[in-house]
Amino acid sequence: MTVQDLMVFHGCKTQLQLCEKIQVSRVTLWKWGKQGIPFRTQAGFEVRTNGKLKADRQTKTPSGN
Repeated sequence: MTVQDLMVFHGCKTQLQLCEKIQVSRVTLWKWGKQGIPFRTQAGFEVRTNGKLKADRQTKTPSGN
């Protein structure tokens, strides 16, 4: 799962709109874009979207997560 996947799912044209929609900071979204969304966070989005977005272990994640 990528930031782009979240943007498409939520129908956001800008990252700022996505930040407001999923209630994360712009810094968090920037980190996710550079380092990947942590798997546990992806799993939470998978549950919240009833499986429409899938958590992906292959997505690079920050070290230690």
